[in-house]
Amino acid sequence: MTPLSSADSARTLEAALDHGAPRRDLAAAFRWAARLNFHEGVANHFSVAVNDDGTRFLMNPNQSHFSRIKASDLILVDANDPQTMSRPDAPDPTAWGLHGALHRQCPHARVALHVHSIHATILSTLEDPRLPPIDQNCAMFFNRYAIDRDYGGLAFEEEAERCCRSDHPNA
Repeated sequence: MTPLSSADSARTLEAALDHGAPRRDLAAAFRWAARLNFHEGVANHFSVAVNDDGTRFLMNPNQSHFSRIKASDLILVDANDPQTMSRPDAPDPTAWGLHGALHRQCPHARVALHVHSIHATILSTLEDPRLPPIDQNCAMFFNRYAIDRDYGGLAFEEEAERCCRSDHPNA
């Protein structure tokens, strides 16, 4: 095992002190989602808002598997910072688009958990993707999820903003 450099140690300590509780909770959520197999490779993203208006948030770094994410790995980004994608630790572009738009437009949404679980993926391929409340497992999701019938491709700028608009039929 290679010892941490003083710069790495300082970054690790700073990360632990900066929004420590949300970092630990979000890292635990990633690990638990992996344990439940609610992931698909590295194309999934979680975020948690850390300021009052929701525009500053923690999220997973690009290309990190849920099972390996630690609290100190999470990146702090600002939904209103156009330079985010120029950072050396820039998030995945679709994660940035979707979570940035969500936290800008929906400050009440403090946490966003976006997964491509096999269950959701299969449901999305059906002609009628509604989930009727036929048993207690399905009933707990009744009227608590959205179906986007206008999906326009990857959640880059315009598509991400459209998905998160407060006037969207499923908002």
